[in-house]
Amino acid sequence: MAESFWIETLGCPKNQVDSDKIAGSLLADGMRRADDAEAADLVVVNTCAFVESAREESVDVILSLSEQGIAGERRLVVTGCMAERYGGELAEALPEVDAVVGFGVPVNFGKLPTMDLLNMSRPKAELPWAYVKIAEGCDRSCGYCAIPQFRGPQRSRSVEAICEEVEALEIREAVLIAQDLAVYGRDAARASKKMGINERTSEFGTTRPIIPLIHEVAKRVDWVRLLYLYPADLTDELADAIFATGVPYFDLSLQHVSRPLLRRMRRWGDGDKFLSRIQHIRRQEPDSVFRSNFIVGYPGETEEDHEQ
Repeated sequence: MAESFWIETLGCPKNQVDSDKIAGSLLADGMRRADDAEAADLVVVNTCAFVESAREESVDVILSLSEQGIAGERRLVVTGCMAERYGGELAEALPEVDAVVGFGVPVNFGKLPTMDLLNMSRPKAELPWAYVKIAEGCDRSCGYCAIPQFRGPQRSRSVEAICEEVEALEIREAVLIAQDLAVYGRDAARASKKMGINERTSEFGTTRPIIPLIHEVAKRVDWVRLLYLYPADLTDELADAIFATGVPYFDLSLQHVSRPLLRRMRRWGDGDKFLSRIQHIRRQEPDSVFRSNFIVGYPGETEEDHEQ
């Protein structure tokens, strides 16, 4: 019987996409999915390192799997953000682990892939919707975030590659994700300009390459949803593209509303600007839905900031 694998995924939807691509590679290599971790010949823990609680959870899961008798009997491999950020330190602290593999490093361990996860194929989706990662990395320098340190600068996929993945998944809803979704393609546009390629003929030749991408994906699925939009990049043109998908859903990464504190975070905007933008969008589409997240307790936050 073919060797089996189990992938334990922690963290955000972007990690889930990475796990899907690892699974796709392992399946292509002739392995099969195990029913649970204990039944697997290879166990992969895809970790998160965004905040302290996520790092603690990652270590707890790894130790729990090793205590179940997996380490030693089966291969136990750690990958993901924590492996990328603390690779050597993690390997030294966890002798129970067979290998710590950063996703940005072309390292091969047994059946694990050696190529960039961003552009690897995935198996057909098991649900009628799926996350689709359109870019990796981030060029911003927000004061609370270390993602650029271990995910690197932004790298956008081609429209063709993204659409091929959407078609292969055979889904009704595509949820587009990235660390900085709205500036998709900006890195490729800059690279094209440096090489002297005419922006008008370039795939990324518009000021908002995310917009033609949304239109192309929308031709292939019933619904398109976007996760994590930087508020300064939510233009009227982008809002119109979102309305056209039939899903007026806006996932805005606001983080706070106090202007002085946002500047400490190296973020744009304030509460008045955010409310004005939300009200403007709701006037255009009253059924618009908004989701966000906020950080409290950031260094320098006052009671007044928190009340706002």
